[in-house]
Amino acid sequence: TKPKHILQLSEEERRSFCDSFDRVFSDIDGVVWGLEHAVPHSADGYMALERIGKQLTFVTNNSVRTMDQCVRRFAKIGLQVKPEQIWHPAQSIVEYLQGIQFEGLIYIIASQPFKAVLREAGFKLLDGPNEFIEESFESMAKHIFDREPVRAIVIDVDFNLSCPKMLRAHMYLRHPECLLLIGATDRLLPVAKNVNIIGPGPFSSILVEASGKSPITLGKPGRQLGELLVQHYAISEPSRVLMIGDMLAQDVAFGREFGFQTLLVLSGGCTLEQLQAETNPRLIPDYYADSVADLALMLGEAPKAHV
Repeated sequence: TKPKHILQLSEEERRSFCDSFDRVFSDIDGVVWGLEHAVPHSADGYMALERIGKQLTFVTNNSVRTMDQCVRRFAKIGLQVKPEQIWHPAQSIVEYLQGIQFEGLIYIIASQPFKAVLREAGFKLLDGPNEFIEESFESMAKHIFDREPVRAIVIDVDFNLSCPKMLRAHMYLRHPECLLLIGATDRLLPVAKNVNIIGPGPFSSILVEASGKSPITLGKPGRQLGELLVQHYAISEPSRVLMIGDMLAQDVAFGREFGFQTLLVLSGGCTLEQLQAETNPRLIPDYYADSVADLALMLGEAPKAHV
């Protein structure tokens, strides 16, 4: 069935929709704000949901921002969001590793803010090489072979990703007990209108393919992330959760996988044309909207925020 625009629901359908969920999991980038500017009146949509008693949790694939920067940016658009309401891959990986009582050495390919989260949690990290190497097999071998007892590889967005880092990770993955943990999975990242850059997804796919390991994925649409959230919030009725996002492969697929209801917003990485052309049922949302601001309109509230 084709998804319905929330502003085209009848009054009866609107009431039934609003009564059908208690908890909201929402993406952030492309939903609350874009790269530079907030999505107009996005704060109104969330405030309207809170006013009717919905519990808000933000689930992002972006660990490049610090938690402090994220909370401050929410405050700037008029939303008071507590750190415990925000989930991102670095924090989810910490939760997962603590849950399995992991104590080994981790080789990490990620940004500095991501590494800081793992270090603060007490994990021992190894990274690099962080400089150019001489272009020879001898130099390469010197940088990728060692006897460090690495028992987990973590890969996320790394702005200085290099061939030696990937080869070194692959060498550690030869150990039968070495885990492969993936953060953000996005294959493309929308950075401007009609402009996408390659995301971290294709690089983690290289490690999965080369090593033959089953990855543990703690970014959307990862199964292990969903299990973590369902357990953390003691969700017994997944259909009473609404997942809001702007990406079909990350947000809608994630919601569908766990039986959540799904609302796609067209303020970020997906256009109406892409939504209408999608034929995979796993990627088709239950509802769609131009942006989260439509939730305030649907609930009969005129936009208030001057954003």
